[in-house]
Amino acid sequence: MPRITERKLAFEFPDDWQVVAYDRQADSTTDTPASFYRRVVERGGVQQVCGMDIVCRLPSVPESLQFIEVKDDRKREMAAGPRHTELFRVVMQKTAGTLAGLLLAERLQEEGMLPYACLSKEPAIEVVLFLVEPDLVPELPQAAASTENNLYRLARKERVSGLDQRLTAKLAEWGLPFRLHDLDKRQPALWTVRNLQP
Repeated sequence: MPRITERKLAFEFPDDWQVVAYDRQADSTTDTPASFYRRVVERGGVQQVCGMDIVCRLPSVPESLQFIEVKDDRKREMAAGPRHTELFRVVMQKTAGTLAGLLLAERLQEEGMLPYACLSKEPAIEVVLFLVEPDLVPELPQAAASTENNLYRLARKERVSGLDQRLTAKLAEWGLPFRLHDLDKRQPALWTVRNLQP
């Protein structure tokens, strides 16, 4: 079963999927080299080109890919709208950057990327944002915490819904379906995520 750990989350995919940590940094402690994106696309001062965290090749015919961006915001302060505006920009930028990187990998016939570098075959591509938001406010007195948490839940639901709608609409213009998943109510159907944070 292919597994990738991203931040404090363990992603587990079906056995017949091919999966790559697309924007992996080199790790000298495990002697893991940097990913194609880090070694070739990002190296040499290329700026404003970003890559998704995980790229998957599904076992379907015709070709089918899934781009997964992981955002674990549990350590972030609770904030209003700007984070969701930033997430919209990041997902769009990383989708475009990953498409460009896979096109380059295909042109270069990069061996480790061949299963994913198939854009000339016009694969179906789904974009996924896996979003873990900050916990609710536990340190306030119970009545205040309850009111604060209810307001936060409502505002968060509206912001997440707005983000989902904006990304769905914009990526549809590019011919790419979008899915928003999390650890709670929006779990992915085809793969699993385990929380590694105690």
